[in-house]
Amino acid sequence: MSSTQIDLFAGFILIAIGFVLLAVILIAHKYIDAVEGCLENCSYIKDNKRVWSSAGLLGKVMRGGIISMVLIMPGMHAKRGLVDVQELNRLPSRYRYLFTVPFITGCVLLAILVVLDVVEKYLL
Repeated sequence: MSSTQIDLFAGFILIAIGFVLLAVILIAHKYIDAVEGCLENCSYIKDNKRVWSSAGLLGKVMRGGIISMVLIMPGMHAKRGLVDVQELNRLPSRYRYLFTVPFITGCVLLAILVVLDVVEKYLL
C-alpha cells in the first residue's frame, strides 16, 4: 500500500468522523433533555446539567458526552457515588444505543486514523 493510498483512506476516515460528529450534535440536541429526565437522581448528571445548561448547543454536546461516558463505564461512576445504578438500568435501551454507539464509533475511527499514521511513518 502506497503513501497516497493511505492518505486517501485517512481522508475517508476523517469524513466518517465528521458524520459521527454531526450525528452526536443532532442526538444531543434532540434527546439530551429526555435522557436527563430519566436520570434525575444521578447527582453527576444534575451537576453537569447545571454547569453546561447555559452553553447552548455546545453544552448539550458536552452533557451528551458525559452521559455517554456514564453509560459506557457505569461501575466506575457508581463506585464513586456519582450515579444511581438502578436509574441507569431503567434507562430505555434506545437512549443507551443513541448515546453510546456514536461515541464508540468515533473512538474506533480515531484509532484507525492513528494506526494509519503509524503505518505511514514507520512501515513505509
